[in-house]
Amino acid sequence: MGATEGSRLGKHTSTTRDGGHGKPVSTAPPQGFLERYARISSLDYPVPEHGRTPAYTLGGISFVGFVLLFATGVLLQQFFDPAPERAYASVEHLGKTVPGGAWLRAFHYWAAQAVVVTLLLHLARVFVGGVYKAPRTLTWFAGVALLATALFGSYFTGTVLKWDQESFDALMHYREGLKLLGPLGTFLGSTEAVSLNVKLFASHVTLLPLLLVLLLAAHFYLVHVHNLSPLPFGKDSTLAALPPDRMTGTFMEHTRSILLYAAIYYGLVGVLAWAVPAPLGAPVTGEEMSIKPPWPFLWLYGIENLTGRMDTMMHAIAALLILLALAPLLDRGIDRHPARRKGTMAVGAAVLLAIVGFSLYAAIAPPQLHHHEHMDMEMDMTAPAAMPHPEEPTHDDTGHPHSP
Repeated sequence: MGATEGSRLGKHTSTTRDGGHGKPVSTAPPQGFLERYARISSLDYPVPEHGRTPAYTLGGISFVGFVLLFATGVLLQQFFDPAPERAYASVEHLGKTVPGGAWLRAFHYWAAQAVVVTLLLHLARVFVGGVYKAPRTLTWFAGVALLATALFGSYFTGTVLKWDQESFDALMHYREGLKLLGPLGTFLGSTEAVSLNVKLFASHVTLLPLLLVLLLAAHFYLVHVHNLSPLPFGKDSTLAALPPDRMTGTFMEHTRSILLYAAIYYGLVGVLAWAVPAPLGAPVTGEEMSIKPPWPFLWLYGIENLTGRMDTMMHAIAALLILLALAPLLDRGIDRHPARRKGTMAVGAAVLLAIVGFSLYAAIAPPQLHHHEHMDMEMDMTAPAAMPHPEEPTHDDTGHPHSP
């Protein structure tokens, strides 16, 4: 064995003779389970020192929230019946009868709000810091898709499931929005075989979580490949990545900071869930009422109030997502300093002010009744109970029974 190889191996192991019998005994330091079987030390690669600051842990805090929402959602699913005629009663049963059920539902509800907050703050930090610029453009696209899926997919469908009057109003808007999708909307909105409520429940617990997992995997992979971005100020504002000698932090330190801040953040959410129950409105009456939506959708409610048109809400959502997607394509310089990106900052500020303005208007203005074309309520409210059992006879137009 050469001297070089021997010294290299000697850093990790050495041998002694057991009691003079000549049996070698390893004195290598013991390895933990995760290190031995998963080589977790390979994740401890260098990252910028600012990876431990709260602003640069917002994405990780959001991920912890997704995990908590998935875990609590699995538990809630054991007590929830998505059939329209039984959904409301099952939610009431959970809160009044199941031990800890009221807190569990409240935590799921408030954690969803908390994740939306961290996602929006993370988006704002990335936008202001110009992190969407090359080479992190694909990372930005994955993040925008994540926001759209979480907010307009998972969060929205979650508001429908409890099937109170607010849910009915949300479902009416969903049906109106499907009409703008042409044949795809007709397919998604069909209730011939199963009620729309059950379809949305299936999406909420299967399709949307799967899509989120795929987007998260792509997003994390790209973050790993390109590492955390340098700060957008000073001499680092034109750097795509810090030089190796300035990578003074580690990914494990970054992860520990995420877990610490997440524990504090969602711990407070747990206290809030204990103090403030999740709301449950009046049961569905089948009639439209003037009910305001949850706060993430107030700006859309304000737009509909002012225009009187449902399609303007869909156009506003599309415009917002398109503007976000266009950011790296229009702002293509290498400098990420906000003061030297005045045009981009002005557009971003205008969009933010518009959203805040519409939201404040909707919050202050009296609730307005928005008339939509009524859906087939017999199918959407009582579809499972109304559909005949395959073994039961039905009746023809003359009232005589016949086999299906």
